[in-house]
Amino acid sequence: MNQKHSDISDNEIRVISSSPADGGRDSNTTTRRHLKRRVAIVVFAAVVTVAGIVASLMIATGSGHETEVRLVREATVPAEPKVEEPAEAPKGYTALRDTVAGGVELSILTPRDATAVLEIGTGALSDTTVVLAMQAADVRGDNGEIVGACVINGELRSKGESKAGFCSIVNGKITVGVADATPMLEEALMTDGYFFRQYPLVVGGQVVENKPKGRAIRKALAEVDGSVSVITSRRRLTFHDFSQALTDMGVRNAIYLVGGEASGVYTDADGNRFMIGNNPGDKWANVNYIVWR
Repeated sequence: MNQKHSDISDNEIRVISSSPADGGRDSNTTTRRHLKRRVAIVVFAAVVTVAGIVASLMIATGSGHETEVRLVREATVPAEPKVEEPAEAPKGYTALRDTVAGGVELSILTPRDATAVLEIGTGALSDTTVVLAMQAADVRGDNGEIVGACVINGELRSKGESKAGFCSIVNGKITVGVADATPMLEEALMTDGYFFRQYPLVVGGQVVENKPKGRAIRKALAEVDGSVSVITSRRRLTFHDFSQALTDMGVRNAIYLVGGEASGVYTDADGNRFMIGNNPGDKWANVNYIVWR
């Protein structure tokens, strides 16, 4: 071996050891440091792992709790009751039909989904709820009183039997007939009903003759085709010709309504309103109408 430490041949190995004066401190210190680092890393990793597990458990536990609460709420809160929409009430209207009977042109006005009453005054002509309204009983020209017996809402408004034809409205049902005396008057008084008298035109399908012989636009309250309708002539007629035309078209019973230019109103199925005749205004205090609403 070469005596010079600085010279090492290719086949020699030099061993270097710590100085005896250090007592091997540097080597031991380094080893301890390495151990502490490893322990710290292991501990840190363990803490992170544990924290992750705990967090996962907390999240899982929290989600399960929320799910449980949500399920409980869904089970305990009652469903809102279904509200049924009310069916729309039918709207009344007047069906208009034109016909020819015995060579006479007639218009038939039939109220639908409406109830009849008798009213005094012209208010019905401007009332938009009215389906059909026509002047009913005659009014005297000298004193303005209603001609013949008249009951409105159970109250007797006039007396007399000058005309044999009558119309009664009891509990919403209309009766058209001919009789000098009828229990329908008493029924109207007892049931808050309605009653008025007019000229008879047809009874039992037979023509009734009347004294007036002039010509005018004629109107009738008539039983036809199972309904009570208002029938008007399209031209001026005598009572006889009008009654004959009514029987020709199959009317069973009919009484007269105020004719000529007497006022009325009706509403068709589209909601259109039509005026008939002339509004009498305040000419007669007791002008009266049969009204359907």
